[in-house]
Amino acid sequence: MGGLSAAFTTDFLISFAFVATILIMLGLIFNLYSELSTIKKRYKKMMENSEGDSIEQMLASHTNTVNTVAEEHKKLYGRISTLEDLVRNSLARVAVIHFDAFEKTGQGLSYCVAILDRNNNGVVFSSICGQEAERSYVKPIEGGFVSDKYKLTKEEEQALRQAMGKATRN
Repeated sequence: MGGLSAAFTTDFLISFAFVATILIMLGLIFNLYSELSTIKKRYKKMMENSEGDSIEQMLASHTNTVNTVAEEHKKLYGRISTLEDLVRNSLARVAVIHFDAFEKTGQGLSYCVAILDRNNNGVVFSSICGQEAERSYVKPIEGGFVSDKYKLTKEEEQALRQAMGKATRN
């Protein structure tokens, strides 16, 4: 009987080990199936809006899109540079000063207008009004200064300072 019991125990242990191995394998298969299902869902979501059926086709499409966007970026950057140059050289700073050129004339009919770009290049217009006549002057400005050929009146200097943003308040 002792031999039969030992054989039964050995057979039972082998069967138990076999069943345990099968259960572990089934657990691993279920785990792999679950992970594969998750990966399939992610893959379908990733491929949802792609033009092709494979990752290679999707990557090729995205690479083409990136290259197109990079070329468009270069074009837009060039246009922005051109616009920045245009804005830098456009007339952007203006100041107007009204004053009485002659003591008894009154009414502040005389004026100076400074019109400059962002590099402080431009002109100063002046109009001096009297009872009998009116005179107009235009003086070129480069880098915020008038050439040695011309002299600025105090009103023209004030208009120029204001246009350059350097006017002092009284």
